[in-house]
Amino acid sequence: MQEDLTIEEKMALAEDTNTPPEVLMSLAKDENPEIRMLVIWNDSTPEEAFVMLKDEPILIQVMQERDFSEEALVKISNSKVPMIRRSVVCKNNCLPAILRKLSEDEETNVRSAIAANPNTPADILEKLSKDEDMIIRKKVAKNPNTHLNVLIKMACDTKYSVRHDVAMNKRLPGNILQKMANDKEGHVRYCVASNPNTPRECLEKLSNDKFYEIRLEVARNPNCPKDILKKLEDDEVDFVCDRVKEINKKS
Repeated sequence: MQEDLTIEEKMALAEDTNTPPEVLMSLAKDENPEIRMLVIWNDSTPEEAFVMLKDEPILIQVMQERDFSEEALVKISNSKVPMIRRSVVCKNNCLPAILRKLSEDEETNVRSAIAANPNTPADILEKLSKDEDMIIRKKVAKNPNTHLNVLIKMACDTKYSVRHDVAMNKRLPGNILQKMANDKEGHVRYCVASNPNTPRECLEKLSNDKFYEIRLEVARNPNCPKDILKKLEDDEVDFVCDRVKEINKKS
């Protein structure tokens, strides 16, 4: 039937929300990309049509706005378009089996999205904690589902940016923060200074750090002892003194 229609008639059907599902399914296979695009944007398009159109780049936008069944996500996860596969793993109902399969995806953006997904199983996060891409390891360090033993290992990561994110994690125990307080990178020590789990002895040491930003962060730590706060009121940097005095007034 559709073969006898003009392009204009097909386009009208493709964007009409009253068009029957079986007609939209047929139009989803049309050789004209504009017609397929209209089918994708039609709110009445059945889920099976999106599976057929899984290799259409425009589907990325619809993936962000529309819910899909687990069955559909399994099929769409085989898309040739990396950003569509990424959209699949960002879905709340993305199955662990899909996350496991795509955790080996060649595209960094896909693996990064899995590393950031709080529904990603802990064993997959452990594998991604060793990924060659630093951005992916940073996502793992921030993921609430990452096991503590994995975080502890990541505290020795070769990239300070990863150690930075590990030190920010509020699940990190005091003994690990104590070791990280000696990190050669100021960015890492700054995060240790802000972590509420940082032991008193570490805060005391960091209150003498060469970087005033770190000394100020010690003062901002909710568990900073009053005697350390009092000492920081006489910091050599006036900006620190003023901010600490403001903190002391509020406490």
